[in-house]
Amino acid sequence: MKGKIIQIDSNVSFVLTEEQKIYEVFIKGNVKKEIKPLVGDDVEFELIENEKGNITKILSRKNEIYRPRIANVDQVIIVTSLFEPLFASYILNKYIFMIEAKKIKPILLFTKNELLVKTKYYDEVTNKINSYKELGYEIVVLDNIENKNYLNEIDNLRKKMIDKVSFFTGQTGAGKSTTLNNYLFQYQIKTNEISLKLNRGKHTTTNVKIYNLPDNILIADTPGFSSFELVNLEIEDILRTSKILSNFNNDCKFIDCIHIHEKKCGVKEAVEQNKIPVFIYEDYKKIYEEISNRKVKY
Repeated sequence: MKGKIIQIDSNVSFVLTEEQKIYEVFIKGNVKKEIKPLVGDDVEFELIENEKGNITKILSRKNEIYRPRIANVDQVIIVTSLFEPLFASYILNKYIFMIEAKKIKPILLFTKNELLVKTKYYDEVTNKINSYKELGYEIVVLDNIENKNYLNEIDNLRKKMIDKVSFFTGQTGAGKSTTLNNYLFQYQIKTNEISLKLNRGKHTTTNVKIYNLPDNILIADTPGFSSFELVNLEIEDILRTSKILSNFNNDCKFIDCIHIHEKKCGVKEAVEQNKIPVFIYEDYKKIYEEISNRKVKY
């Protein structure tokens, strides 16, 4: 039989099949030696009894993310607060660069717009958010107040998740859990089935879990974070895959241009011509420094 791992707890995994059944499975020692299973893995397993089984093979992954640990993702919904905390672009751009390097589509979801409207930062932050849209990113802006616009945005986002594996991620306090409740609350009994099997209480985001919703919507809820490192990612990966930077690589004089110190650089010219927002380029330079100064682990 085949299925997808939707939760891992110690040495027990829970696998969802195309028939919408969940099996409690264990991984054989010889398989575990070859590769450590991740939530999102597509696997082959053999039944033992009473909806239990053994994983016999982990199928090839199309992608894998370190933070959070998850495999075979179609798109990432990055939840970012516009106020409380005030919008800070660095973590967002860092995450965008990382998942684009994994060839995963980002969707940018901004929350707490109703708080930002009342502040002196509204125009500045709104201009930055609009920059992402002009660069071709899909964005969603939520007021976090239930009104017609809010419900429309939530429904439009739901349509983007049909027939896809999506995961929500974002800094702690950005409103990720509040947004997720729009999709999960109707299926809370269903999504708690695994927790009940493990003799656990109400769902909290302590590790990665995938929830199975109607219309073949698979949503992964992940723990919030305050920061993260770009593990196993080199600056060349970003230069090759970034939607923002790769559009101007061909305009550089040097084929190995990193868009920092070089003259006749297409990316720096694009910044001067306002084709690339200054704040995104400044974040890129910080990311370059972070990768350059990263300590090698032995």
